[in-house]
Amino acid sequence: NANGQQDGGESGVAGVTVELYACDANGQPTGTVLATDVTDGSGNYNFTGLKPGDYAVKFLTPAGYTLTSANVGGDGSDSDAGIGGLTGCYNLESGETDNTIDAGLVPLASLGDRVWEDKDGDGQQDNGENGIPGATVKLYTCVNNAPGVFVAQTTTDANGNYNFSNLQPGEYIVEFVTPGGYTRTQTDVGADGTDSDAGTGGLTGCYLLSPGENDDTVDAGYYKPAALGDRVWRDDNANGQQDGGESGVAGVTV
Repeated sequence: NANGQQDGGESGVAGVTVELYACDANGQPTGTVLATDVTDGSGNYNFTGLKPGDYAVKFLTPAGYTLTSANVGGDGSDSDAGIGGLTGCYNLESGETDNTIDAGLVPLASLGDRVWEDKDGDGQQDNGENGIPGATVKLYTCVNNAPGVFVAQTTTDANGNYNFSNLQPGEYIVEFVTPGGYTRTQTDVGADGTDSDAGTGGLTGCYLLSPGENDDTVDAGYYKPAALGDRVWRDDNANGQQDGGESGVAGVTV
């Protein structure tokens, strides 16, 4: 829940590299790694056999995670990993064991899905309706239900699919750039998983992504404008067919 505290039911993260540094007289970690450990299946690590002195720990953030807020709430259950995964300095006296040096990791989120050709213009992805490759999709933070800070841009693949991954939990809004030769279809018609979410200006509504959430329902449908017409003519022999020499009739309102 990204609150910076170890709550009941929140599991440890295995395989995280943890480095140990000595601290200098100014209370800053030195550049030399004294020891390295990797968290076990329960997320635990330990450095033993240390001389009394001042030490700092660095947690290396694994792929798919970001560090949670540091030093929030009770020290025994908070996260001590600050900028760059470094903690402050801890003074260990003879025989002392400090088991309060923790790091909280928040799973990153993702968002995406598909841009498709809505052949029948009904606002729903029907069987046989193909994706549109090469469509531009932009991602922004959402501020007061409007685009805020630009985050990223991508283009749809050969199947019309796109994805924004490794996102910090928070609110986002998507902008679909209308592909050349297409017109935006109806918005928010029918089931959410298969409808078109691109509204005015190609903008969607705001999506709140929780830690670890993958929202794959953000789609945009487009159709190619159609055309219809032909001719009004004088059927001189009244046989219902345009015969040679039968002229068109000008000025008829259709």
